Amino acid sequence: MSDNASAFTWRRIRDSLDAYAPQSLAASLRDALAPLRAGHIHTARLKQAQNVVVDLLKAELGPWYLESGLPLGNEVLGGYCWCHSFFNQNPPHRTHDVDENIQFMLDALERIRSFLYALDRVFQAARRQLELAGDDKALRAEALAEGLVRTVDLTAETTSCEETWYQVAQDAMTWCIEAMGLPLSEATLEQLEAAFVFESWIAPPPEVLRDAAARVAAGAV
Repeated sequence: MSDNASAFTWRRIRDSLDAYAPQSLAASLRDALAPLRAGHIHTARLKQAQNVVVDLLKAELGPWYLESGLPLGNEVLGGYCWCHSFFNQNPPHRTHDVDENIQFMLDALERIRSFLYALDRVFQAARRQLELAGDDKALRAEALAEGLVRTVDLTAETTSCEETWYQVAQDAMTWCIEAMGLPLSEATLEQLEAAFVFESWIAPPPEVLRDAAARVAAGAV
């Protein structure tokens, strides 16, 4: 992610979280999926319905959905898979009931939204520590480093370190820096990429994570 592309991304994401209206979305989904209430649901019909839902979500949801990199059906967060959740759950939980399938989607969206709210709490706590540090560069770096560590820890815990969880962690760290009011320069982005070496299915050891966060923070402040 370039500094231009990510500029003020978190502000847009955070500002849009409160505007989400699940009841309104559910009504739109019921209208969109009404053709599935009658008749045999074959593969081609399901694919068509899925495309309609994907377009509807893009049209109705805000930056928290469009710019977070966490759409419905993403591989790491939300617990929803288009192949095995959209009217095609594994037995014995499979259901073709439209309302039940809409609820599955709403539940997954709420898990994504809850994660973003949790990130915001981490960012705000880190920003308060940064403000308390005043002009003390060492304390400012410490505040940022702690914010980055908590961001990665939260992401690892929430995603269970699924295969590409680290992509979410990298984005979340850029949001953390932005939310703390610090410049997200190209040099800082390069430091983030170089300092943090993530693996699928496993969180970084605490000492490695803290060392990487300290190195990035020292340069960022």
